[in-house]
Amino acid sequence: MSKNNKNFTLVIGAIAVGVAALLWSLDGVFIRPQFYHLPAGLVVFFEHALGFLVLVPFMFRGRKEIQQLSPAGWGSLIWVSLWGGLLGTLFITKAFFAAFDPEVETTLATVVILQKLQPVFALFLARLILKEKLKKDFYIWAGLAIVAAYFMAFSQHGMQLKDIRLIDPAAIYALLAAFAFGSSTVFGKRITNEVKFETATALRFGTTTVMALIFILIAKQVTIISEMQPLHWKLLVLIVFSSGALSMFIYYFGLKRIPASVATIFELVWPLSAVALDFIINKNTLNGIQYIASAALLLSFFMIVRRKTVKEKAIKSGE
Repeated sequence: MSKNNKNFTLVIGAIAVGVAALLWSLDGVFIRPQFYHLPAGLVVFFEHALGFLVLVPFMFRGRKEIQQLSPAGWGSLIWVSLWGGLLGTLFITKAFFAAFDPEVETTLATVVILQKLQPVFALFLARLILKEKLKKDFYIWAGLAIVAAYFMAFSQHGMQLKDIRLIDPAAIYALLAAFAFGSSTVFGKRITNEVKFETATALRFGTTTVMALIFILIAKQVTIISEMQPLHWKLLVLIVFSSGALSMFIYYFGLKRIPASVATIFELVWPLSAVALDFIINKNTLNGIQYIASAALLLSFFMIVRRKTVKEKAIKSGE
């Protein structure tokens, strides 16, 4: 593959991951809050079960690939399904519930600062597990992107560094969520190295559905299904075709084409789009810090996808 084609592949993959992150931010603003009074495990089960029904045809198309999946590939699938699909969602939900609970002495700032360690975990594990070798300037721009994401978060009203409390349950949940999602980026990349992105998405949703079913049965959450309203079912269908199956389908399409280290940085489109949505929908004017942080984040994205940022070996690992 020529250098121009490699660079084009990198750009397309990065854009796809960014689009998936945008859909996740839409979920957090418009959809997920409607489920806060339901057990998180129940929501995780239904969003994956319904998504899997849509993705089943890709399981049949990829059955030969699945049969040839290596032990490392199966291990990566189990890790991603358990940590990224089930536990990560449960952890971050519990963290935010604690932050908004008046009876719990914690703050939203505590959750945000620890959850944003996700790309740090991903970058470390990508180097350790996938042996991704990137040029030094990549880490400079990646560091700028992470710092910019922090400034964007803590420039919002009510978010102050002095409010951070690292010793409380919410902090533990947020840290576990960051590890869960960060590590899932790395192990998800390992899966897409072995199978098509469509097959990887279907496998991920199918495995998480089984795990979530076991969880809600053990937690005795099945009886709460009767409390779900027609609106909840409509929103679950919306999730499937937005932030659920569709977003993961797009995400794995992108992850197939780029190193995990690049993917985790472009996942920071999430906080960028959240700030933009807050401006567009809630009419909350951006302050000077948010404008500067947004510009720094966009600059980092541009510099990371430049041809010479990623070594050729790292690009080949995503083909």
